[in-house]
Amino acid sequence: MRLFLGCLCWLSFCAASAQTAPDASAALPAEAARLNAAYRAGLETIAKDYDASLLPLAENYVLELRRLSTRMKEAKDAAGMEAVRKEAGRFMQALAAEPDAFETVPELTADNVVETPEALRLIQEAYAARRAANDLARNEKVVALSEKYLGGLELLQARYTADGKAAEAAAAKKEATRLRVAMQRKDFATRAVQDAGLTVRFMPSVPDVAAIKEKLETAPAGGPRNLTALALNELAPAIQAFLMKPLDYDREWPPEITKWSYEGTGNYAHDFALYKQPGQPDELGIFAYPKTLRAYVRGTINYSTKNFDNKALSWMGKAMSFRLNDSRDLACKVVFRTQRPALSEAGGPAGCVAVYSIDEGNRLIASMSVPMLSEETALRMAKHYSYNRMNIVWDGTKRKRGFTIPDHMPMRVVAGIAGFAPGEQVDATIEVLPCGPLGDMW
Repeated sequence: MRLFLGCLCWLSFCAASAQTAPDASAALPAEAARLNAAYRAGLETIAKDYDASLLPLAENYVLELRRLSTRMKEAKDAAGMEAVRKEAGRFMQALAAEPDAFETVPELTADNVVETPEALRLIQEAYAARRAANDLARNEKVVALSEKYLGGLELLQARYTADGKAAEAAAAKKEATRLRVAMQRKDFATRAVQDAGLTVRFMPSVPDVAAIKEKLETAPAGGPRNLTALALNELAPAIQAFLMKPLDYDREWPPEITKWSYEGTGNYAHDFALYKQPGQPDELGIFAYPKTLRAYVRGTINYSTKNFDNKALSWMGKAMSFRLNDSRDLACKVVFRTQRPALSEAGGPAGCVAVYSIDEGNRLIASMSVPMLSEETALRMAKHYSYNRMNIVWDGTKRKRGFTIPDHMPMRVVAGIAGFAPGEQVDATIEVLPCGPLGDMW
């Protein structure tokens, strides 16, 4: 019923707009008519650009589903593969059906988003967010163009009035008033495009499956091997905003992490908590932003096992390190966020932290690596009841690791992300935050 009413309203409006739109421009004086024509041409450009942007979004979503299905197959997750298969079929059918004009993303509504597997849910939510952002971008362009058109009409009205052209001034004023009133509507952007006699797409057309398979076969293995070689403005806008977001803390009582000194980034292997050793396998890429204690890690794992120093490494990645002049400043929470969570505890990506003694030849004191099973994973390092007793804690499976350190000891703290199997794609961030005493923990 809701779909029927939506279609009825849509058809009624299209008929009305088709009748009224030409009359509005015909009643305008010559200069205002030329301004109106430019306005309509601008709306047509915006509409065409928007329509052209929809299909790539749908194609990328289907690609993401196919890649996830491959990951599920490698993890022998039959239930996950079936969920992805069902979603792919549902999505293609939804694109071929009539859209519900009342839904923001008709082909992927809130009711279609699954709870499990989480990897599928994150892909669905990311697609819906991109679609919604695409609509907002189009609406902002329409509003900006309309405001420019409105300003031109007001200038013409003032000039007509000054020249004593009362009829022309009245016509320009009427058009400006009409536009000003129309801009108060929540659906103004869509209505403005329709008023210009243009078709508004509510969702993408059905992607060509053969073309998607070709893209999948010819797609590069992963992102840049070395993100540190990139400039900040070359990263995605969302990543830039995350890295540059200022630290939020009490300035009168700054946390311990504000005393840390950033050292750099390097290769990391959590099998033996190896960090920045000469000749260590180079996997993934990392871009660190020391000012905010954040980093972005991306890439594709190429090797399942690599020999290093007579050891077989199977967990390799990247990390950033900080120097602490006083061990008493070791109190923090490291938050890892990913759009590609691990499918099981035996797979990657994994969030890692490690503590080393600088005065003892960078001796490893304690470390912990945990699978990033959800969109957000956090590890805490803080003092417990004992004066010099420390704990690394993961709330996920209530895992903790205790260790003892003397006071005033210079230390190195490393936070990183490692991958496990060939083909695993990592796209994750690291953020170091303040953390108070752990207390009873659980």
